Order: sequence, then structure tokens, then C-alpha cells
Amino acid sequence: MKIGMPVLYEYNSVFENVNLARKLGFDFIELNLNFEYCRKALEKPEELKKILEENNLEATLHFYDEADFGSYKEVVDAYMFLLKKYAELGMIAEIKMINIHLNPGPIVTIAGVKNYIYEKEYNSYIERLINRLDEAREICHDNKIEMVLENVIAPKHIQKTYVDLSEKSFFFNYDIGHDNNDNDHVMEVMKKTKLVLKEFHIHDANRKTCHLALGEGDLDIKKYRKMAEESDAYVVLEVKSSQDLISSKLVF
Repeated sequence: MKIGMPVLYEYNSVFENVNLARKLGFDFIELNLNFEYCRKALEKPEELKKILEENNLEATLHFYDEADFGSYKEVVDAYMFLLKKYAELGMIAEIKMINIHLNPGPIVTIAGVKNYIYEKEYNSYIERLINRLDEAREICHDNKIEMVLENVIAPKHIQKTYVDLSEKSFFFNYDIGHDNNDNDHVMEVMKKTKLVLKEFHIHDANRKTCHLALGEGDLDIKKYRKMAEESDAYVVLEVKSSQDLISSKLVF
């Protein structure tokens, strides 16, 4: 198991995050393409690799939050272009893993009830998703990077999606706070379906709010640490401030 931290909103450079990661004894940092300073750092991969090596750190990469690989061709083509770009840069910087959200897709709200278009059109959706994620996985593997899929929310069609993707040997990132706030749907899937967990996002939660510092919510953190140890996974302590990271590292 390796323990890392996410890049922080309060900082304005990768170097500031690296500095904190070194001081706290983390094994890696999770770069995030939603942050401009991460994109700029990846444009100079040799420099990024040098900074990481000098501080005895590895790095993983969080892909764009809104990316939906089950969407229609023109949209996914754009994200595939970006994935290839950053995977190629990431190989030079020796990025270990790329994390992609498993998004539930577009919603139609009728009389206050959310209806998921992908649930209505599941057969065509899952065929598109598997085909495009296969392409994405190949891009990552060609650049010596592991690809993992992260839970956001898991309505019924996403629960079924997990089963179908597991049969195609995809790897997953289990975000425990997201799942807690979503009534543990992914955990329920895992009771019946073997998911290969290569990464965990660990943060506390209370059924309403997540990304809390460890000890500020209701989760049994020791249970999830054991799961991560048994999976020999990368673990991001995914809290959102330096103070929460300091206190969470002490608890974990």
C-alpha cells in the first residue's frame, strides 16, 4: 500500500504540494487535470519527473471530473484526445495511474424525480462505454500507466455497469466517502461481484457530506485501511486542505 495526497486548491503550484507531501512523509501526490497548474506542470514532464525524484515521490493523475466515456462519439473523441496527450506526457514524467470518474450520465427530472437516460438506453450505453474504455485502457497501457475507474454516485444502471465492467477486467478506485453519501451502493455490488481495487480515495463522511478530515465523520477508517492493505492499493487521503491533511495523516 502507498499513501498519497491530492493537490490542493489553496496552493498555486505543484511544487507547493510536493513540499507538503515530503514534509508529511507521503509516497505520492495525485495531480489533477482540473487544475491549470497541474496541466502546466505536465507540459514540462522532464522537469516534473525531476521534482518528484528529488523529493522521493511518485505521482498519479486525476482525469477531468466531467469526462463521460459513455457519451456520444464526438464528445468522447475529445476526451480520448486529451487522455492520449496527458498519458504520453505522463509516461515521460513516470505517472503511475490515471483515475477516471464513472459518471452516471445525463438526467431528465420529471415531477421532482431524477431519470437517467443511460438506464433507459442501457444496452447501447454499455456497449459504447466498454468499447471506449477499452480504447482508453489501451492508451494508458501503451504509455505504461494503469487506468482505474472511480465511483461518483451509483444509481441502478451504474451498479449494473460495475458488474459488466468487472467481467471485462477493468480496475477500480473505491471512493469511500462518495459511496457513504450514496448509501453504500458500490459496497453492496462488491458483496456479490469481485472488483479489482487498485486505488482508494479515503476521507471521512456522514451520509450528507464527505471529504471530511479523518475522525470528523462516521466511517470506520480502520476497516477501509485494511481493505486497501489487502489490495496493495494506492491510497489518496482525499481531504481538501493542508490542515485536514496533517490531522488525517496522523489518524491514518
